[in-house]
Amino acid sequence: MTALTYQTLELRLRHTFRIAHGASDTRQNVILRLGDGLGEAAPVAYHGESAAGVIAALERWRPELERLDDPAAIVWLMQRLEGSRAAHAAVDIALHDWLGKRLNTPLNRLLGLAALPLPPTSFTIAIAEGADLIARVREAAAYPILKVKLGTPRDLELVETVRAAAPAATIRVDANAAWSAPQALAIVPRLAELGVELVEQPLPSDDHDGWQRLRAACLPVPIVADESIKSAADVARWAPVVDGVNIKLMKSGGISGALAAIHTARAHGLRVMLGCMVETSLGVTAAAHLGGLADWLDLDGPLLIADDPFVGVSYAGARLELPTGTGLGVSPRAPH
Repeated sequence: MTALTYQTLELRLRHTFRIAHGASDTRQNVILRLGDGLGEAAPVAYHGESAAGVIAALERWRPELERLDDPAAIVWLMQRLEGSRAAHAAVDIALHDWLGKRLNTPLNRLLGLAALPLPPTSFTIAIAEGADLIARVREAAAYPILKVKLGTPRDLELVETVRAAAPAATIRVDANAAWSAPQALAIVPRLAELGVELVEQPLPSDDHDGWQRLRAACLPVPIVADESIKSAADVARWAPVVDGVNIKLMKSGGISGALAAIHTARAHGLRVMLGCMVETSLGVTAAAHLGGLADWLDLDGPLLIADDPFVGVSYAGARLELPTGTGLGVSPRAPH
């Protein structure tokens, strides 16, 4: 019998994380151990997920998980489990970690990705007011790529403030589905004038007509879908109206789902961002092992929390450095 254990983990954020969906100072994630593998679920309410929902799914799946004796049976197992995508991600990550450890191989090498360089990551600047916003930008001086959260009546002013405080930074913006098509058509050209590199999720995920209007307008910066994209099927559906997609393990159901979504995006000629939720170094390291497949990385989760309980991917400014151990290469952080 394979041992399955898990615990809920409350993560404290370094700053209040305010986006168009709401604000939070803590997040509830679930850490899973399955056999010799570790996994993380980072559920978010706007995707209809919660820690309680993750735990309920794990308990439904417990008989299947505890019968498993081969961590290589990932695809077979994942097709048998229904429910929470975040719970899927935790199980899938743990299986990949366990398989890498069994084969004494780092995950990126196991997947044939070890020779691919990792793009630099962006650093998220959450919605904030004047002086507080400037202070956060200055605090992020080590990170040359800033992802600025929008979704307020003052969005253009926020980007102007960030640009003035960080004139040399690459700026990406993320509206988290807060705009209407007319708003996006009005603001995106002005954002381009401020040197914004891309615009992420400008419209609600179900506003297909609105996305078509943006596509027809031939806007001057790439438009990237995030909340609209969970699976490879979603990538195929939205490919005609976007320039790129943000793929996250917690939406796609883990490494297997993320790889399927990435390959589908490439087949449709789309650019790929690899992102994360608010996650520890456990979940983000799992994503970072796929980083060589992406054009853009947004893997700053460990930088946003004050109490990361794991040691894994490390940061040299915006450059990510993968751990050298087998599997994910992640280990629990020694207590202070």
